[in-house]
Amino acid sequence: MKQAVLSAIQEVEQRWSPPVWKSLSRAVEEVKSGGLDDQFPLPLFQGGAGTSINMNVNEVIAARANELLEEEGCPERVDALDDVNRYQSTNDTFPTAVTIVLYWRLLHLEQQVIRLQAALAEREGRYAHILMVGRTELQDALPITLGQVFGSWAGMFERDRWRLHKIKERIRTVPLGGTAVGTGFPAPAMVVFAAEEALRRITGLPLARSQNLPDEVAHQDKWSELAHGIRQVAENLVKLTGDLLLYTSSFLGELGHPEVQAGSTIMAAKTNPVFLEYARGLAFSAQHACDAVSTLSQQGQLQLNPYLPFILHHLLQAFTMVGTALETLTERLLPALEVREDRIHAHLLASHTLLNALLPLLGYHGVKELYRLHPEPFSSMDELVRFVVDHTDLEEVEVRAALDPGRATSFVRRVR
Repeated sequence: MKQAVLSAIQEVEQRWSPPVWKSLSRAVEEVKSGGLDDQFPLPLFQGGAGTSINMNVNEVIAARANELLEEEGCPERVDALDDVNRYQSTNDTFPTAVTIVLYWRLLHLEQQVIRLQAALAEREGRYAHILMVGRTELQDALPITLGQVFGSWAGMFERDRWRLHKIKERIRTVPLGGTAVGTGFPAPAMVVFAAEEALRRITGLPLARSQNLPDEVAHQDKWSELAHGIRQVAENLVKLTGDLLLYTSSFLGELGHPEVQAGSTIMAAKTNPVFLEYARGLAFSAQHACDAVSTLSQQGQLQLNPYLPFILHHLLQAFTMVGTALETLTERLLPALEVREDRIHAHLLASHTLLNALLPLLGYHGVKELYRLHPEPFSSMDELVRFVVDHTDLEEVEVRAALDPGRATSFVRRVR
């Protein structure tokens, strides 16, 4: 951000002599490269809307530029305010820097969501042949394939992907040039225009100067919108991990969590679902960070919201926590997740769910009567088919066709 403004000033006004401009440019590059990171000790928890951080940057750049001028034997000096902060206010520069950081983080989170979505969608096809019990309200309902279960999970993150993509358009505006209250005083228009172009060139981001600078300086609701987008990803992570905790539990055990640590210091035959609990805990924590952003975004007064440093802190936390949860599930859990087909099949036979697949052929009351006659679990598919054939007028071929995974888990093409 500083590099864009200073280069614009030099381009439009030729304010600094060649030796000064050379030292100033080098100082900025050293800050960008991280070579002077130890000179920035300030936390984001601070009053003043980021003034302390802005002055920290101004002073470090000026001090380093002056060191370089001394080394060259040049008597000219750079001032932290009149030079490095020229035509700027914390109220337009700090939010611009925040936008750059959070836009980059949003791009990264979007890719993390895409990777999880792709991993889930791949398993939709891989497990399309595995018929299992579909459950509603924690009760056995109708047959479903394991592939359809994975596909439903993928759908959540497909929506997250597009929500985040659309948010990029809303957060790409910056208040650069608006100075203290959005009026632009005392920045020259040509410098502001040149700085905007330089900012896009340097960052490679589609940033645009807001067409309503007083609004952009005063209000931070776009960060609340971003927080809601991140929060939605976290909420879907809670749903996904909650489902997987049930499927990998001792009660169901249809999926197996990888054993990555001793299950207990006293229980040897136990596998703790640590990846799921880790990702779920991160998702809960990220939601709290996003809620803090929403609260802080409401707290502006008149022409400024002074809590932007706090907003940035909580958004960075949310990005990190949600991103880590996504990577944990994509890279660590899913590749090692065990599918226990024998257990899935046993539960399917024991549940009488398959009887419900005969509803188009027998009607509600006919299926209910079969269940009354045989409340015990079936030991095999053949036993179930024989029972239905013996107690109805259906032929064996009709029953087996109705119980085919493709038929039992899709639209009915023809009713008997």
